[in-house]
Amino acid sequence: MPLSKLRVLGEPRRPSGIVSIVIFVVAVGLMGYFRLAVYGDRNVTLTYGLPLLLCFLHPDRRLLWSMAGAFLVMSAYKAYYLMPTVAPVQSFSREANWFMQVANVVIIGGAVHIVLGLNDRLRAQTARVDEVNRELRERDEEISAQNEELAQQSEEVQQQSEELQTQSEELAAINAELAKREKMLTVLLGSLRSTENDTRLLENVCRSMLDIFDGEADAAAVLERDGDDLVVVAHVGVGEPIGSRSPFERSFSSIVLEQNATAFLEDLRLRPDLRQPPLKGADFRSVLAAPLRLNGVPRGAVKVYSRKPRPWTKEQFQLIEWVSAQCSLILEARRLQNELLQANTNLTRTVEQRTAELQDLVNELEHFSYTITHDLRAPLRAMNGYARLLSEEAAHRLEPEARDYLHRISTSAARMDRLIMDALSYSKAVRQELALTPVDSGRLLEGMIDSYPVFQLPYAKIEILGPLPRLLGNEAALTQCFSNILGNAVKFVEKGRMPHVRIRAERRDSLVRLWFEDNGIGIPKEMQSRVFVMFQRLSKDYEGTGIGLALVRKVAERMGGRVGVESEPGQGSRFWVELKAASEESVS
Repeated sequence: MPLSKLRVLGEPRRPSGIVSIVIFVVAVGLMGYFRLAVYGDRNVTLTYGLPLLLCFLHPDRRLLWSMAGAFLVMSAYKAYYLMPTVAPVQSFSREANWFMQVANVVIIGGAVHIVLGLNDRLRAQTARVDEVNRELRERDEEISAQNEELAQQSEEVQQQSEELQTQSEELAAINAELAKREKMLTVLLGSLRSTENDTRLLENVCRSMLDIFDGEADAAAVLERDGDDLVVVAHVGVGEPIGSRSPFERSFSSIVLEQNATAFLEDLRLRPDLRQPPLKGADFRSVLAAPLRLNGVPRGAVKVYSRKPRPWTKEQFQLIEWVSAQCSLILEARRLQNELLQANTNLTRTVEQRTAELQDLVNELEHFSYTITHDLRAPLRAMNGYARLLSEEAAHRLEPEARDYLHRISTSAARMDRLIMDALSYSKAVRQELALTPVDSGRLLEGMIDSYPVFQLPYAKIEILGPLPRLLGNEAALTQCFSNILGNAVKFVEKGRMPHVRIRAERRDSLVRLWFEDNGIGIPKEMQSRVFVMFQRLSKDYEGTGIGLALVRKVAERMGGRVGVESEPGQGSRFWVELKAASEESVS
């Protein structure tokens, strides 16, 4: 506690002012009555300092010095005004007597004042000591409470430490068990990639299961029911199976499979009605078994044996059920895997057989297409030839209508021949493999324009705008593709108008898009999605087979590209072919 607070606590209470006034009036009044009224003309031994001693009972310094001042005035008044001036002085003079009375009042007042001060200090120190003692007692109580709390906390910490120790031991046990389970899972998962048979796999599982039971089991086995027999699929540990089969009836496995639940026998000798495990070299007394389910149906059992009678814990129940469930999953997965491998083998064999059959069929169809093409074109050439001879040699003898018939025969035969050749070209584009190499598209187009008079003035005007880059494609296929696009651009133009085609290139990252912009009749928007479909003719006013643009699309797709068109009726068309750019730079 601060010293300022101790001072406040140690200060004496201020005396009551009313009591001081009463004491002052009574003391001064009595002293004045006796000294001035009763013994006014003579000296008496009644000292003025005696009433001052009342301040010990009522410690008020203002009262002390007020009475002292009043007594001094009273003594002076008596000495100089009331005492007879002619009275003889017995031992002291009047002044000496008065000075002694003044000294008496001052000395007694000073002494009382000093005593009151000492008393106040003593009272303040006592209050301070009491306050310090009280604080010490409070601190002792606080320390005691803290010690009790610390003791309680120490007990709690000790208890928590014991709990942590217990939990640590439990976690260590759980980690050990999880490590064993992880080892078993590793064995089980490894079996999915293993080429071992199911028996070796289940022996590994049994071995891992004995490790998990940590010496509390002497042997482990997996058994499967086969009709009326029980087949030992795998066995690890003490004992050796007596043959691979034993009767299923009256076996402990029959109880487990019938109830479809995990069960145990604490002592096999207490159940003489059950057959003993068909094992030699071991006298097992206790067994724990869980059903082995395949596709949800109990088909066998997973067992652990002990040579001592013993109860099996809940954790061991859960453990063998977990092992049984994992074995079921792995066996189902292995069987599905084998079935899938067999199905894949059969499928591969079937696909190879069907592929060979289809290849033979394709070869036959290809031979047939060439044969039928030749056989179809021969009569057409004959028709066209005879019509031309008849027109040349007997035209003057024919009527105009007959000559028109001959012209139509010749035109139809030629159109039929083109249709056959276009269909054969489309069939080749679909079947044949295209070797892709860098192709100089600019040089290829220039060569085509120089080779076809129909692409030259005065029949048409074809411009190549700027250098065209190299493309990754097949030169023969590109020639066929470009010739069909240019042929359509030159053909589908209004009568009396010169065809005008502009060719330019546009780079798009690793791709090149070649644009063929013409001034033809254009294509309605609703028809643009059909122009690349076989046998689609947009106008009967122009010759065509309806295969050219379908061939362009198929050839572009076979080279890893694509085609498209932008057009408005009467505004011309803008066909484009997009292919991969070759690694070389563009060619001027």
